[in-house]
Amino acid sequence: MDISLAQSIAGLSLPLAALITIIVPMLLALGIGLIIHSLFTPQELAANASVGYVKYGFLTEIYAAIAALTLVGAWDIYQTSRDNLQKETGALYMLALSAEAFNAPEQQQLGEAMRFAIRNYAAAVASEEWVASLRNERSEGSEVAFQHLARTFLMGEPTTNAQQALAQNTSQWINNVSEARLARLSMMSRTISSLIWTLILTASVAVLAFQWFFGGPRLGIHYGMGLFISIIVGGILLVAIKLAFPFAGDTPLLSPRPFLSLMEVQ
Repeated sequence: MDISLAQSIAGLSLPLAALITIIVPMLLALGIGLIIHSLFTPQELAANASVGYVKYGFLTEIYAAIAALTLVGAWDIYQTSRDNLQKETGALYMLALSAEAFNAPEQQQLGEAMRFAIRNYAAAVASEEWVASLRNERSEGSEVAFQHLARTFLMGEPTTNAQQALAQNTSQWINNVSEARLARLSMMSRTISSLIWTLILTASVAVLAFQWFFGGPRLGIHYGMGLFISIIVGGILLVAIKLAFPFAGDTPLLSPRPFLSLMEVQ
């Protein structure tokens, strides 16, 4: 499976992605079954059952290991991306709260500048950088907005004890935003290797195909088992794809909603 194909499927809505990743294996399994049973009689296939079961069991164990490797890698991408997003927006929220401390009449303009810097950066991320990162493009506007945010908070002169206490943490919050931002951008461009996608797809086709080379006289049961196996294979592919691309799609697992909330900072 090509990375672009996997990302395209991840970009679809969940029902449509599920339809593709499950229906295609089902059609493949049924198609292979029809071909095999047109070439061999049920008696010929049943004669291979004793040997086929052992070989199929070995194949399913290999597939289970490959599927576990893919799902673990996909889960790591999702979990790391989620943690980075929480770290970035959490630091921005603390900066928004600290801006309230600059409420003296002579600091009103500074406080408003701080809140504007947060809204401006959140808007740049949600409306520009989010889409650009999914296309492996760079967003100049969000970089400028972050630099403006950092300068506004770091160059603010504290005058009260409360402001001086906050100033000690402000640089750390800015640093947290910077680190989480770079990590988020890195994770947006990161995915499971195309070799892993090719391996899981090849193993999936092998599992769907090999099950038909042995069986019994009741074809209905065999076709039913084939459909059930294809649903499991399709479900594994669907979960791996959605976790590996948590930012993709109209309803992604990780959305810019936290940044949209920060755009409302007053």
